[in-house]
Amino acid sequence: MTGIKSISKRLVPTGDPHSLARSPRQCSPVSRRRRSTMRLLTLSLLVALALGDLSPVDHIRDNFYKLEKELWANATNPDWINAGLGADIEVTKTFSSFHDRFSAVPMPPRPQVDSWPWVKATEKLGVVDNLYKNFMEFVKRQAVPGAVPSPVREWLDLAEVILRDPKLSVADAVQRLDELIEHGDMFRSTLQEQSQDLCELQMSPHQLIYDMYNTIALTEIKGYAMMQFSWILLKIYGKGNYTEEASLTRQRYAERTEKTAAAAKAALAMSKRGVYRCDPAQHKEGETFAQVTRLLQGYIENEVDMNTDGTCRDNCAYYSLAERKGCFKELYCAKQRPCNGRILNCQYIDSDMWVCPAGRNSNRRYEWIEYENGRTLGRAGQCTLGTTKVDSWWRWLFWHCSYCMCLCDENTHESDRYFSLIDATSDVKNNKVVTGLRIAKVGRVFHLQISEGVLGERGAVTPSGWVPVVKFDPADVGVAETDYHTLTYEQRAIDLDELDSPKGHVLTGVRWRMIGAHLHFEIRSTPFNYTTGRLAPDRSQWISNDNTEGAEQPRKRLELYKPDVPTRSAAPMPVDSTHDQYVEFVNSDFEADAAQTTVPFLDVQPVEPMKGASLASGAGVVHRGSRGSGGFVSVKLFTYDYSPHVRADPPPQHEPDFVPLPVIN
Repeated sequence: MTGIKSISKRLVPTGDPHSLARSPRQCSPVSRRRRSTMRLLTLSLLVALALGDLSPVDHIRDNFYKLEKELWANATNPDWINAGLGADIEVTKTFSSFHDRFSAVPMPPRPQVDSWPWVKATEKLGVVDNLYKNFMEFVKRQAVPGAVPSPVREWLDLAEVILRDPKLSVADAVQRLDELIEHGDMFRSTLQEQSQDLCELQMSPHQLIYDMYNTIALTEIKGYAMMQFSWILLKIYGKGNYTEEASLTRQRYAERTEKTAAAAKAALAMSKRGVYRCDPAQHKEGETFAQVTRLLQGYIENEVDMNTDGTCRDNCAYYSLAERKGCFKELYCAKQRPCNGRILNCQYIDSDMWVCPAGRNSNRRYEWIEYENGRTLGRAGQCTLGTTKVDSWWRWLFWHCSYCMCLCDENTHESDRYFSLIDATSDVKNNKVVTGLRIAKVGRVFHLQISEGVLGERGAVTPSGWVPVVKFDPADVGVAETDYHTLTYEQRAIDLDELDSPKGHVLTGVRWRMIGAHLHFEIRSTPFNYTTGRLAPDRSQWISNDNTEGAEQPRKRLELYKPDVPTRSAAPMPVDSTHDQYVEFVNSDFEADAAQTTVPFLDVQPVEPMKGASLASGAGVVHRGSRGSGGFVSVKLFTYDYSPHVRADPPPQHEPDFVPLPVIN
């Protein structure tokens, strides 16, 4: 920070306060040189700021380089070594302190993937981790105040194992690891092998690569630290100079980390950042899915009951928009639950039929319908309540009173068709960000619900849990119509968009709002300082894709082909929508389900990468489905793009003549 502040001071204009307002032709050569110098200094400042945005593990490495330089400065100073201060103990205390510092940095668990290169890599990582564990146990014992130092022979044996043991040496393990990364193309091969499993792991491919990189880099730092400790120890005990060996170790480590970071960065650039839920092992309403009910539902009605005159002078197709006006002679109309709403899009299929009614507590009206001409709607089979024969009839010889197959749009207290338009936002004033997202059905209302976590330094997130939704029922007193949207035949479209924040921003909220007849998705994006983790709440913005069907390049409709009930399908339901589409809630297919179900269903499984410990930058509403199924409307999260922060900076130059430093405490 001292360097940045000093540069800032030099950027302050001096001399004539009006000189900056001159045109280039009016500027003197001195002014032009000053401007050129200022531009260079500004560029230097920006570079200095950018270099500070290292990922946690890269930042740890950078700090260790600085510590190592100080340690070697002391280890090559005869006065410091011979001062009777216990140089080996002082070095040990420094390593113990450094271990405490980087152990405090939150790191993700080791990725549980089974690609062959990663399995082999974890074997080598395990060698280093186990040795480091023993190493730190030894170091901690020496660093305890008042502890009696171990014999010199134990110190030398530890150094020998770390540097030269044919089976356990750090040098051998990191060399093998380097070969796997370089020749096995570990990051890309893992992406290819694990792409189908990441949905269940609740991890984006991008997050997987980033976590793999962190795991490798952190373990290599441990190995490098042990090797440098060993060289310093041998130097202190007068077993040789070892500065050349340490320098070669440093050079090889720097080359290796640079290659690893470059490979990870390339894989990060090509990996997808989206996270969503796959199909569960078993569908369970209320836990894995919810459904809109009685929005559009197949309904049998005779044309005589759809006009005030009680006539049959028209046909079924005439009743594209109607209502139930009566119940002629208490025929079949008296035996079924009436449509207390609008009757739409009637069609004539056949005169006579057998109807299997659904149970009283079912959202369905009919289980199946079989016509005399052999056509069947729904899955015919056993009928628990027994079938009912329904026959059309002739009236006055020339009027045929036909039973029509229609759709019922019934907005009653039994219909679940409401979507909350209330913002779901994280507590940005307390530096919280969105870490999870799901669709929650509470009563008759569908909500967007978020989980949140406290944002810390360099992308670290501490989970805080799910934020309760604002519960309400549209029938409650005081509930404003602007707080929710009611699906109707005319307004039943939901936009499918995948939205991401600008660079330097994170996700802090989601909401639905209405654009025309469409339920539209938006995200709230808030800028933040990656290094400190501090949000800038006053600069938050809502981001959306406000495209409509009437635009120059209109939003496209996702067609559902003969959609059956989605939970009946054995086929996988991948995301089949693209950004800038929309889907309409419709009735299920007449042939497959007698049009008894509103589809698509809504996937209510939570999307919460790393159980709320992952940083997100965007979100979306997508459709998962396959041909012949209504599919699911699902939510999606986008992992923050970590690639700009992955960088292995070279170590600082070690001067040949080291300047003596004070004793390290």
